[in-house]
Amino acid sequence: MTRRRTGVWRVPACAALVACALPVAARSPWQQAQTHQGQSQAASQQAQTPPATVTPPAAPPESNWIPRCASRTRAGALECSIEQSVIKTDTRQVVVLFRIRIPPDTRAPVMMAQLPLGLYLPAGVTLHVDDRKVAELPVQTCDASGCYVSGSLAAELLAQLNSGKTLKFSFQNLARETIDVSMPLAGFATAYEGIK
Repeated sequence: MTRRRTGVWRVPACAALVACALPVAARSPWQQAQTHQGQSQAASQQAQTPPATVTPPAAPPESNWIPRCASRTRAGALECSIEQSVIKTDTRQVVVLFRIRIPPDTRAPVMMAQLPLGLYLPAGVTLHVDDRKVAELPVQTCDASGCYVSGSLAAELLAQLNSGKTLKFSFQNLARETIDVSMPLAGFATAYEGIK
């Protein structure tokens, strides 16, 4: 990472980072909320049958979007998601993880972003597609793994993600310096089509 004299941190494009699509091992509050949902209903089935995992269609070779589909039980409904991560080169810290999932009950897309600790929370997070501001989101919670924003994915934002080239997250650190983190949208439309 390089620091500009203006005090703005710039994270280079995905190609300059160690990895752009590594999954995060720690369970976020967002993931834990999914676990609690329907947990009592699936408890007896899980004791009898192991969880099933289905491999979704592979993302195109130029894509950094990882598709995943899984079910809590063999007979359970399938839930699919796509995600991409930006990893800091020297520390292998997740700078941004962005995930879109399709809940099996509503089939309405939900988005979640994990950001690093040490944010100036009142500033929230701004999303840009190709340098066009498309959404402002409040930081909802933080834990030892990072800070999180989540919510439903509006049809207008989904259309911009499908047609855009770059998704940029802007937020501030505790010194009120703006941090911009970009990830490519190449292959997003194909990856999303494969999970919906």
